[in-house]
Amino acid sequence: MTASLHKWILLPSMISLMTLALVGCEEEDMFFGAGSSNSMTLTRFADSYDSQANDTAIARVDETYRTGEYEIKTRNLVNNYSNQSLNTLDKTILADKFEGRLEHKNIEVKCHTVKWPIYEKNTNNKFNYQTTYKTLDLSGVKADDYRAGVPLSNSRGIKTALSHYSKLPTNLAFPAGSVCYNPVVTSERKFLAFNEKDKTGYTALDKWIAAAEARFSDDREHSTSEFGVGVGNKQKAGRVMFFEYKNQPAYQYNGVEYGKEIYEASYVAEGSSNPNTNSFRGVVDCTIVNDVAADFLEREIKRYY
Repeated sequence: MTASLHKWILLPSMISLMTLALVGCEEEDMFFGAGSSNSMTLTRFADSYDSQANDTAIARVDETYRTGEYEIKTRNLVNNYSNQSLNTLDKTILADKFEGRLEHKNIEVKCHTVKWPIYEKNTNNKFNYQTTYKTLDLSGVKADDYRAGVPLSNSRGIKTALSHYSKLPTNLAFPAGSVCYNPVVTSERKFLAFNEKDKTGYTALDKWIAAAEARFSDDREHSTSEFGVGVGNKQKAGRVMFFEYKNQPAYQYNGVEYGKEIYEASYVAEGSSNPNTNSFRGVVDCTIVNDVAADFLEREIKRYY
């Protein structure tokens, strides 16, 4: 699921901002080598902890979507990455008076849109869920094109892996042909999604809620709600929302009791998300990239880590 977040303001340079232009599907296929219109590969870089090395592990994660097919490849760049956080299995979907499945075999890819029809359990009824990836030119963007602000709403710029990996020199710039993908998620219904990797080990939903409420030791304010989902809304679910605090973002956690297990679920809202693409107004999330940008990042991460 693509699915889904940090004293002072410093706006990025005008030169870098001028390169941040939306690119159409046909344009990218022509100039940036995106491939056919029914296939696309999205790349990101993921961290975990390597207990043997007692240090951070970094991996390159390539996700390829084709109509009816999905493939994920993880390659270690620094130490040994633990892929437990990669949730690649098909998912159970619970919504208001609805239970269904999201399965990769049903996906349809056209241009930069990946569609997942979500079928109701034991019927042919379905609702539509899709992600359209807006493409933005990253050529010339550097780590210092992003500035974290306090409060978080004061942050500005283009957030990339260059911003995340502090050992990379600040003068590194993405080469020509680099593109990032900004996901726009659209769903006909709001829903919770989870699979076997999301089991929590808690024996009751109230125990999961108590643990979720204690995830932050500071004085962050939060709200908790409980509600029903699934067939007849008989499945118990809970949500714990932590509000933005100082330079930390808001966090939302969702739990659901399904069968005899408690799962931590992803939440997708009804309607369309509207990610920011204007770095003057806020943060542009450019952490999902094409192969040109990914090859550049892989080379530099290996060099400096």
